[in-house]
Amino acid sequence: MKHSTPSQVVAPLGTGGAVNRVEVSSTQQEPPVPQVLGPYRIQGVLGRGGMGIVYLGLHQETGERVALKTVRVTQAPTMASIRREAQSLSRIHHPGIIRIIDSGVSSGLPWYAMELLENRTLKQLIERYYSQTSTRSSLSPMSASLPAWREEESHQGPAQGLPARPLLEWVLKLCAPLAYLHGCGLVHRDLKPGNIFIRKNGTVVLGDFGVAVEFGAARGREVLQVEGAGLGTLLYMAPEQIRGDLVDARADLYGLGCILYECITGFVPFFGSTNRIVTRRHLREQPTPPSQLVEEPIPERLEWLILKLLAKRPEDRLGYAEDVARVLEELGVKVDEPPDLPKARPYLYRPPFTGRKEAMRKLRALLDDMLFCKGNRVFIGGGSGVGKTRLALELAREALYRELPVVTCECIPLGLSGTQVDADVRAPPLHPFRSLLAAVADRCRLGGEKETARLLGPKGKVLVAYEPTLDELPGQRELPPPPLLSNAEAARARIFTALRDVLFAFAQEDPVLLIIDDLQWADEMSLTFLRQLRHDDLVERGVLLLGTYRMEEMGDLLREVVSVPDALRIELGQLDERSIESMARGMLALQSLPRDFDKLVRRSEGNPFFIAEYLRATISEGLLHRDISGQWRLDERSRTGVWLQGLSLTGAIAEIIQRRLRDLDPRAQALVESAAVLGREFDTELLLDTVPLEHAAALEALQTLRVRQILEKAAGGRLRFLHDKLRELTYASITPQNIRQYHHRAAQAVEHRYTQELDFALYFPGLANHWAKAEVHDQASRYFHLAGDRARVVHANTEAITFYRAALSEAREHLKAERTEPGNWLPALLCIHENLGDVLALTGQQEEARSAYGEALARLHSGARIHRACIHRKLGKTWETRHQHEDALRSYGEAEAALGSVPEERRGTEPSVSAWWQEWIQIQVDRHWTYYWMDRREEMAALVRKLRPVVETRGTPLQRASFFVSLLNTSFRQERYVVSAETVEYGRLAVQAADASGDVAQRVSTRFSHAFALLFHGRLDEAERQSLAGLEMVEQTGDLTLKSRLLTYLTLVYRKRGQVDRVREFSAQSLEVALAARMHDYIGAARANQAWVAWRQQRVDEAEHEARAALECWGKLSPLYPYPFQWQGLWVLLAVELQRHEVVQAVEHARALLDPTQQLLPGPVRTRLEGALGAWNRGERELAREYLEHAVESGRRLGFL
Repeated sequence: MKHSTPSQVVAPLGTGGAVNRVEVSSTQQEPPVPQVLGPYRIQGVLGRGGMGIVYLGLHQETGERVALKTVRVTQAPTMASIRREAQSLSRIHHPGIIRIIDSGVSSGLPWYAMELLENRTLKQLIERYYSQTSTRSSLSPMSASLPAWREEESHQGPAQGLPARPLLEWVLKLCAPLAYLHGCGLVHRDLKPGNIFIRKNGTVVLGDFGVAVEFGAARGREVLQVEGAGLGTLLYMAPEQIRGDLVDARADLYGLGCILYECITGFVPFFGSTNRIVTRRHLREQPTPPSQLVEEPIPERLEWLILKLLAKRPEDRLGYAEDVARVLEELGVKVDEPPDLPKARPYLYRPPFTGRKEAMRKLRALLDDMLFCKGNRVFIGGGSGVGKTRLALELAREALYRELPVVTCECIPLGLSGTQVDADVRAPPLHPFRSLLAAVADRCRLGGEKETARLLGPKGKVLVAYEPTLDELPGQRELPPPPLLSNAEAARARIFTALRDVLFAFAQEDPVLLIIDDLQWADEMSLTFLRQLRHDDLVERGVLLLGTYRMEEMGDLLREVVSVPDALRIELGQLDERSIESMARGMLALQSLPRDFDKLVRRSEGNPFFIAEYLRATISEGLLHRDISGQWRLDERSRTGVWLQGLSLTGAIAEIIQRRLRDLDPRAQALVESAAVLGREFDTELLLDTVPLEHAAALEALQTLRVRQILEKAAGGRLRFLHDKLRELTYASITPQNIRQYHHRAAQAVEHRYTQELDFALYFPGLANHWAKAEVHDQASRYFHLAGDRARVVHANTEAITFYRAALSEAREHLKAERTEPGNWLPALLCIHENLGDVLALTGQQEEARSAYGEALARLHSGARIHRACIHRKLGKTWETRHQHEDALRSYGEAEAALGSVPEERRGTEPSVSAWWQEWIQIQVDRHWTYYWMDRREEMAALVRKLRPVVETRGTPLQRASFFVSLLNTSFRQERYVVSAETVEYGRLAVQAADASGDVAQRVSTRFSHAFALLFHGRLDEAERQSLAGLEMVEQTGDLTLKSRLLTYLTLVYRKRGQVDRVREFSAQSLEVALAARMHDYIGAARANQAWVAWRQQRVDEAEHEARAALECWGKLSPLYPYPFQWQGLWVLLAVELQRHEVVQAVEHARALLDPTQQLLPGPVRTRLEGALGAWNRGERELAREYLEHAVESGRRLGFL
């Protein structure tokens, strides 16, 4: 059993000597011992843990002695943890809980000062109690006579027959501070005699909160995070704490049971020579009843209490420290308590997991497969509050218990209120996968440069835009950035390939459970990535992907994701009444529900969130309370149902939450409204920066919200709403004026806190949203513009379009409000419109792109000739993409006209003259592509002649490479892909020019063109070498389009040679890449080559099926540009039909082979096919068949079959 995980938890800190204390070791270098911390001078070390250390401190002015806690490990999470610890403890004011005196930061180290407890501990009292017992080793400590000090403290009365009565009195005194601590939502997690101090005045003080955690009680919404296992002192540790489960107050009550057991018997209930033995006994063995260990009689009720507290399952224990105190008082234990002690707040427990047996059975089967390194994918859908996240969390805990790695990711919504800005604005692209990349980064830091190279390598540079900290990993900063890709689809494919490869590399050593919560809020890129993940890859690589989503908020893209073949889809309905009753019992820590609770249960209609809200509300309003006997009671209003009558379910929940919010004091109200503006989850310090409250008052308000179960802790020192409904209703209740003020403060706080951070760009969408809601429209436009630019750079095109449109909308609002001339806004508006047009064109929205370009042209001053020509050229591309070639040519003409005459060359004008010629060349290159698609060979040749002298004298190496590609395309058309030696030479020159340019993408592209020319010229060996060189280079760019082309025609090289095994291997690779790139022409080619393999292996039916599938793929292409190499499938079909004596169909395939849109076939085979068609047309069926047989034989010799 693992007891600690250094990367997840902060080690406990004791003041020395604890037996079986589980601590975390650290390889981090410890900072030097400071001379002073704040106003305190260091006098020595009191104790140290894995990541914390406690010094003896002396106040330099007052001389007060204190215990000073600070960090041993100077890592951000550790320092944030100690700050949160100080904040939590400073808000607890109870005489029985150690007092925080001061806190601060000294030389970058956070610290806090506690009262110094130098008195006796309960541990010392227990040891003294049994110190004079000579028979302790015989397991009968109570047979010895009482020491003198015990006789002095004995009282006559009802408790006279109690064993260890003085010790029980100290335990009773401990119950009040422990109950108060739990009411504040804290679990100590290291309750033991050594941490219970006795002041000189006889009061009990609970100390050492080094591993204390907050518990969310009955959570409104589950949090996907896992505590480290086994922190604390093993001898007193609850089974769930050992396992690393979520703990609540009942973990402390188990520790209290261990203390009671030790008080009565002199022994802890479970001990052993090793941690493993103690662990096993805590988890599996029942404690020996104390009555069997001592000779002195033990009241049955006392033994019942001890054994009840030591129950293995938390729900089988008593639920509240007050209940322990009540039993001890019933037994006659009496103590004098001050009447003015703070009262513990009532609280609910986190409900047990129930009602999802069948769903959990299916999920456990997937975990079983993971043990054999088999992955899968599963999607859990359901309504809000139905328990999707809880189900995922239970699976995560089972995976961790089986020692399987778990990575949890969440999709975060940005805004509320349903306005146009909010409705479409999403969090940054691929934001759910930042948790995955952070986990990868942690492993890289642990493994050093070698592990970083294995997990990331050059792919880290592709993904650094989505997780900037990747650039700080060993060896990453030195790597060159990935080459720019002009093809947007290729760029996105490269990103998806990099993310997929990193995920699979992360799962290489151990299978991984990857959980993504709330997919309904995922951005388009994240959903697209999930959609293109292949099921077979997940299974083979050992990745179990689990996603949750709200069914009522499922869009089209998410529907595609969850509907992919082979995915397990679980849709959660409402829980049945028995399960809801079980939940209610668990939240109240009862074995059975009190009378009249049935109405409350029925009102929840099977929704776990609703039952939790009803119970919270009844407690908050005093309708549900614990009576003097410790029983939960409903008052008359709840029993009669008056409180709940007349409300619909949704209305009831809304009203309940609104009542809870209205009951808050003004400071807590301001804080929760600020939190609602910040979002579903946020940094604690950021929230405190946004409220106009003194720091102490803000912390007090924050404690109120946490105790009221409105906010809870999230991972990494952040806060979150317990449920999204809490945030939504809070936000909806804010007045319009306050909304503006809150968003204004939020925007300022985010700018102030994060401007200098590496990932500041990730805050652009949120800042834009805040400024928009604050109605500071110029700032909103600016940040939406920046958000659009960043989204465009990282190829999140859908988000970029949304951001650019929002930037324009905010700019219009600003100009309208300010009533200013838009002159100084023209450059920004021009840029936004043009950028918007670029992204619209990339995503196939050509008409909208043309409109955006038109707006950009309208804002361009008349002297900007080159820029105007560039926009007209982009307009031409929008027509060309849709094969509206005449319109494209018209736009290219307008571009050339806008460019005007060549500028006069004189000193100082060289840059502008050069820019003019670059644009002119680009216009001609784009125009040439249009002629290529139109198959206008004369115009292509004329344009090449026009371009040649300019490119030779003024062209850059990159443009020279493009020119030679234009020459290649011209020749391909003129020669109908029967390539001449001259054309091959153009390919060589294109490669040479691209190499001189240094542009990796162009180097790959020209190698493909050269290999293509070599292939159809018949120089197969050279074609193979160029293709393999291109494939090696394309790994640097990740361009799937070019990779697909290279693989397709390399496969043809092997087919021409008749290498069946090679064709089978490379056609499979080609198909995989073509599918990823969504290129129907090359999907068809791969299927046709697989048909050829089947034909050669005499699997005739399969050959026919694959060849027809190829034709179907090619049929999806534009009729204006049919794929010219359909012979790859047609020859197979022709041979199959002849073998079956289906001459009619064979003739049709021959006719398709001779179509003028297809590659010109060699003379002999062409003659035979033409002869077959002639004979068929004359009605000479047998002669046609003979011609076709000869043609097939010729095709086989020439490498077509």
